[in-house]
Amino acid sequence: QAFLDTLQMKSQPIQYAYFPENKNGNTKTCKGRLLSQDTTAKGTPFFFSSSFYVDDSFFIFQNRQELQQAIIDLDEHFARFGLIMHLGSENTKSKSEAMFFPSSLKQARIDFLDNKLPEDVLLPNGKRVHYVNKFKYLGSIITPFLNEDAEIEARIKKAKSIMGASKYFFDNKDVCKRIKSQIYVTGPLNALLWGCESWNLTKHNMDKLMAFHHGAIRRILGIKCEKN
Repeated sequence: QAFLDTLQMKSQPIQYAYFPENKNGNTKTCKGRLLSQDTTAKGTPFFFSSSFYVDDSFFIFQNRQELQQAIIDLDEHFARFGLIMHLGSENTKSKSEAMFFPSSLKQARIDFLDNKLPEDVLLPNGKRVHYVNKFKYLGSIITPFLNEDAEIEARIKKAKSIMGASKYFFDNKDVCKRIKSQIYVTGPLNALLWGCESWNLTKHNMDKLMAFHHGAIRRILGIKCEKN
């Protein structure tokens, strides 16, 4: 707490806006956007610059220069309390990571598919911070798209792995369907939807989640889809 109370950032908070679902019910419009990104949607903006949770934190900056100076300031501030900020070197990647958000969603997709990343942020004493195109913060995957696509993919993959590890249980005809459904809710479904209250879902996301859920229910009920 003393670290936070004495931390003074020189950078200014950035405006962020959450654009709620469109009045016509089009869930594809339900998404968050930095105000610097082009969008025709209207929302109520609020200022946002950082988030702290135990020993995890992230910061938002408007340009590379602010990011570089903030890393230096944070590193020095950590040192005041005998703490070490994990920074990389020429041969070692840092656990502290940076992400660049392009000015348009189209450019973000192009950079992501090409795995195009900005050059490392160079710091004093040979230290540096590298860029990534996705990272996990508090258990959720963040990408430059500012949507839940990567998170949904990872959750479905995890839920499928749990279903696969429990294959003989779910396929066992001697186990009643009520017990199977309870185990499904406790295990795979819990892994799939943990923390979903904060998700920003599109219709495409919902379709993928429902497809997995319906498949799991069919398996529990012993219903097999016939292939023609």
